[in-house]
Amino acid sequence: MHTIDSFQKTKNNRHPLFAFGLSLIVLSAALLLLWLGQLAEHHIKDKVVVREIAMVALPPPPPPSISQQQTSEPMQSLAVEGAGASIQAVKIKITSNLSIVKPDTPNVKVNAPQWQSMSVNWDAFSLNQLDGLPTLLTPVKAVLPKSLTRRGVDVFTVKLDVFIDESGKLSLIEVVQNPYPELKPAIDKIIKQSRFSAPKKEGETVRARFIWPIEFKP
Repeated sequence: MHTIDSFQKTKNNRHPLFAFGLSLIVLSAALLLLWLGQLAEHHIKDKVVVREIAMVALPPPPPPSISQQQTSEPMQSLAVEGAGASIQAVKIKITSNLSIVKPDTPNVKVNAPQWQSMSVNWDAFSLNQLDGLPTLLTPVKAVLPKSLTRRGVDVFTVKLDVFIDESGKLSLIEVVQNPYPELKPAIDKIIKQSRFSAPKKEGETVRARFIWPIEFKP
């Protein structure tokens, strides 16, 4: 009886050891399988696939363009530690001792241009040399301006030195008598609008010159 109990105790003591050993074997097998799986995964990732690539011959590159080589100087940098030195503006006064000598003006003689005479040829016959007196073909309006009538001027005669060409056109040579400048516009208008018959001498048209008196009235 005692022997059976001893065997039974021994059997009961072996059972936990067997279970622990079996668990240890299973755990070791699981770790081994996990390690083998990771090793196989790394082996697959590290596998290099080599493919055949068809090589195509490229045309030769064009000759390089000739360009002027520019030599660039390396940039120089100045590293300053701390706050750095302060820069102060310095006023520089420049005194010039140069004296400017004025050049002598060259003595150039310029000959005055010889202008041809532009004077009008007033050569003409007088009235007593003509076959008859020229006839005035246009009416003459000689009216005194109000500025003169207010000053008490009633009637005044202006004397003009006039010239008549072969067609009877009238030209003013000189105003012989006119103390009133206010009459100048009226005189210019009369000369412009007046026309005479062609002067004649021995039946041929000629030019005439005479003093023409014009009487101005209010």
